[in-house]
Amino acid sequence: MDNYHRGIETRLVDDQIVIDLYVVIEYGTRISEVAQNVMECVKFNVEKALGMPVAEVNVHVQGLRVSNKG
Repeated sequence: MDNYHRGIETRLVDDQIVIDLYVVIEYGTRISEVAQNVMECVKFNVEKALGMPVAEVNVHVQGLRVSNKG
């Protein structure tokens, strides 16, 4: 199995948070829909927890996972 070690990267740009997420998504899911939901959820929760604006949340799909169910 590949080592997807990156996971999450964060940085401050002009006093705003920029977040890069590196994910593996289940085969058969709607990638754009999942990515959009993740972006919105992360942005909301980080802003709520830290009280700082999040400028960007970028989701990078590193691969697809195929489950053995079925």
